Amino acid sequence: MPIQIAIATNSLGKSAAGHSILRKLEAARQHGFEGIEVAMECLEAHASSAFGSLPTRPERLRAAATDVRKKADTLGLKLVVLQPFGAYDGLKDATMVEERLVEAELWFDLCAILRVSIFQITSALYPLDPASLSSDVDSLATNMRRLGLLAQKRGLRVGYEAPAWGIHLDTWQQIDKVLRKVDLDNTQHCLDTFHIAARVAGDPLNAQQPVRPGGMAALQHSLDEMKETLLPQRVAYFQLSDAITADPNQQGYPRRDVAQPAYMTQSRNCRVFPGEGALPVFEVAKAVFDLGFSGWVSMEVFHTDHWDTRPSVPDEWARRGMASWRRVQEYCGLNKTEGFGGPKGSEGSRL
Repeated sequence: MPIQIAIATNSLGKSAAGHSILRKLEAARQHGFEGIEVAMECLEAHASSAFGSLPTRPERLRAAATDVRKKADTLGLKLVVLQPFGAYDGLKDATMVEERLVEAELWFDLCAILRVSIFQITSALYPLDPASLSSDVDSLATNMRRLGLLAQKRGLRVGYEAPAWGIHLDTWQQIDKVLRKVDLDNTQHCLDTFHIAARVAGDPLNAQQPVRPGGMAALQHSLDEMKETLLPQRVAYFQLSDAITADPNQQGYPRRDVAQPAYMTQSRNCRVFPGEGALPVFEVAKAVFDLGFSGWVSMEVFHTDHWDTRPSVPDEWARRGMASWRRVQEYCGLNKTEGFGGPKGSEGSRL
């Protein structure tokens, strides 16, 4: 499969600020993206606004997924991923596990309607109570294997991600240990340049030194380990983003929570596209592509600007995302036209 480029719906403006998922699909297509990573929050918002008269949440979500699928078909866009499922992998309580698996089945239904092939899950995150979670690899693998087998019955791949502020799993290496125990072909990595670079090398609240002393050496060690141990076919898909440093006081941030982990503050408010931030994300991208990875790449960012109500937000961020992808292509030595069909009506990429 060749490299193909997608963008996450949550990277094109917040639904709560009036940026509908249908409008965001239009912006993505206009600026040359081939695929869409569907954020559940955007689908939930569309379900509430367009299908609020339906009596149950599952009915509203299924109707919204059908509507989004029709829009994507009209635009010639491929819906690639539904994300992010969470609050599951480390659960110890059997009742909670079963409840989350019931919710996962609903998500699988939505995947079928959307015709996406990848279901993404993150490791357990704040504000979950760490006491409710196990860090034991065997326990994590047991839960993830159950999820992977259910997804396998639906013909889905599971992309398992370690956010930089994961409670028990916050690196790709830790995810890899679990995946080796799970031992299912359809249960794979979701790698993200931000999470890898930030966790290993970054200082999320230090504007004067966003890459901490020794960070680059630590990152290179991690990437060398990746080269030696990770097979490209074990990566479901690859997310690209960068970040500027965050304000420790979260002044002016739309949703303030001073108790949240610093990496979460940075991720939720300050993530930008590669080349717009301060982290060594190009190095991470090149390492993953040098593995021989091919398939779907998705631009995924979160920023305070997404809360702005101006109608131009989706187009502005789609344009920036595609410009960033061109820079990634150039840095990583990718084929100049690979993964980029160009804006609608254009002749292709011109780096």
